[in-house]
Amino acid sequence: MGSAGGARQVPPRAARALADGRSLTRDLAADLLTHLPELGSAKAQRHLDTWVEQAAETLLALSEVLEERLLDLGSTVDTGGRPVVHR
Repeated sequence: MGSAGGARQVPPRAARALADGRSLTRDLAADLLTHLPELGSAKAQRHLDTWVEQAAETLLALSEVLEERLLDLGSTVDTGGRPVVHR
């Protein structure tokens, strides 16, 4: 999406979707790490812990990618999680 002078116009809905995705993936990663059940079996617990940690790391990586995309588009997120588009 372009505009006069070559500056990109970021649709507010797109910036908001990226910001929402960024916040949601961070929140999901945190929630996932706080809801680990105790299985009783040490081996099963290690497997579950590993899987949960990998899932949380994946969610955090996705959050970082969404944040990078916001920055690439010239947008940041304010303290309330709302996108701020810089033109």
